[in-house]
Amino acid sequence: RQEGAIGTRGPGETQLETDRRHIRRKISKLREELEGVRRVRATQRSRREKNEVPVVAIVGYTNAGKSTLLNKLTGADIPANNRLFDTLDTTTRTLEISDTCKVLISDTVGFISKLPHHLVEAFKATLEELSFADLLLHVIDASNPEWREQAAVVEKLIVELGAAQTPRIDVFNKSDLYVGDIVPHGEDIVSISAKTGAGLDELLKKIGGRLDTGAYRVVLRIPYDQGGVVDMLHREARVERVDYGEAIEVEAVCTPIQLGRLKDFIVSGWTPPKEFWED
Repeated sequence: RQEGAIGTRGPGETQLETDRRHIRRKISKLREELEGVRRVRATQRSRREKNEVPVVAIVGYTNAGKSTLLNKLTGADIPANNRLFDTLDTTTRTLEISDTCKVLISDTVGFISKLPHHLVEAFKATLEELSFADLLLHVIDASNPEWREQAAVVEKLIVELGAAQTPRIDVFNKSDLYVGDIVPHGEDIVSISAKTGAGLDELLKKIGGRLDTGAYRVVLRIPYDQGGVVDMLHREARVERVDYGEAIEVEAVCTPIQLGRLKDFIVSGWTPPKEFWED
């Protein structure tokens, strides 16, 4: 079909050309949006790294129960439906493992077998969190007779996305419906039911064992003429509270390295270890 009046400014463009132009414009707009997502994620990552907050990424075959697990762990209200690619954008929530260990945990798009390369590219803005994560939770649907094949697909895509060296815990979900004789077990394996909550305590323990830095929650009393110490705490530690009185009182979660530098200001929560000659 031709667009435009013949005899005035030429025959005009065909409908096909018009459609192509609109599609090119949409593709260009989506690419700009994906680039924007990457920039925002890069900024968020730099803040997390500066504050030393570990990142946990949940990965797995589609419909393995990743969103259900995130909901159960964090109390988030993320739709968990039995639909392909139901989770397209990364959802990140805070998870408190212990009094001194707090992590950020992210859900990701579900993988499928023979995922076309152009789709892998399209999802990279979502999936690139994997290569920056400190720990992967590979969620496997234990009730599916083909779970081995599905797990192999996920393994292959983890390698493609550059996250093969990232520490990983294999999480066998729906273990109450496991179809084999012996439930998989091992040091980096845990069996759970995200729906009922069974096994989640063990999972949290394993996450903490991997990511707990041995930090302490301490209270520091800092003289006003040492205000630079407060700035340093905001930059490098996790500051929970700041009160201004006769001195600056700060409650913060600090790593062992930071504690050594701050020992003169600590009033509670940590005592410097004695040397062997001090016993």
